[in-house]
Order: sequence, then structure tokens, then C-alpha cells
Amino acid sequence: MAMYDIIGEFADAQDFTLTTTETILSENNINLGVADVNWGNGEIWLNIKVHTAFTTAQGTPSTTITLRTSSDSTVNASDTAVITIAAQNLTTATSLGSDVFRGRLPIDVDQEQYIGVVAVNTGGGYSTGKLDIWLDHGSQSDFATQKTQSNIT
Repeated sequence: MAMYDIIGEFADAQDFTLTTTETILSENNINLGVADVNWGNGEIWLNIKVHTAFTTAQGTPSTTITLRTSSDSTVNASDTAVITIAAQNLTTATSLGSDVFRGRLPIDVDQEQYIGVVAVNTGGGYSTGKLDIWLDHGSQSDFATQKTQSNIT
């Protein structure tokens, strides 16, 4: 696992056991306007990985996860969508560390001061399931890539 700054973390093993029609907000929002935080040069990537496998409680869950921007620290489902991950049943990502999503943020993501993650569920619910969600610098933050491009053994 690559190291990343805690300032870029939306969720650390956050419980996403959604009921049939429920919205969950990430436990942390990121303030892009903090004066002493430098995101550095290059691309910024959104990462969503399974921390604890999801199991279905009822029906056929379909979860849409969206990165949203807001002018205030209360990011919610009505704020502007930056990235929307197509609805999926999270029980298909069964193992610890399975990618739910990994993708580059648009260059203009900082048009608003705050960003956060919103998950909306329909069609069924989960009885268990936790996610890790964070930002990093893409492949330069990925251990496997670093190892192949260096002398790490």
C-alpha cells in the first residue's frame, strides 16, 4: 500500500450498509481552500476500495457513488457532481482491497472549496460492507508501479 496524506481521506473503513433507499455521505469532506495544503503538481485520482465485503440484506441493491463539490462544508446529494460512478451492486467486489473505482479528477475540480462523496442506494439493501475512499496522485502513488519503475525489492 502506498502512503497518502490523511488530508486526502474521505472514508476509512466507513460503514456503507445502505437500506433500500438511503443516502450516505462520506465521513470526511476535503477543504480545497486550506492555505497551507499543497496538493502538488500532476493528476489527482479518486480511489474507492472495499474494506469489508458487502452482503445483500434484501432485494437487489444498486448503488451510485458520486464525488460532489460545494461552496460550504456540508456536501450533500444536491451539490454539483464531479464524477458519477455508474450504479452497481457492491456485492460483486467481494474481497478486501477490491477496486470499486479508481479514476482521475477533472482539472477544474477546485471550482468550489469543498469536495465529498455521496452514495445513493436503490432496489435493495446491504447487511454488511465498508469502503475506503481517498485521493492520491495516481500511478505515482501506486506501490506496484513504483516498484517496476525503481530499484525497490
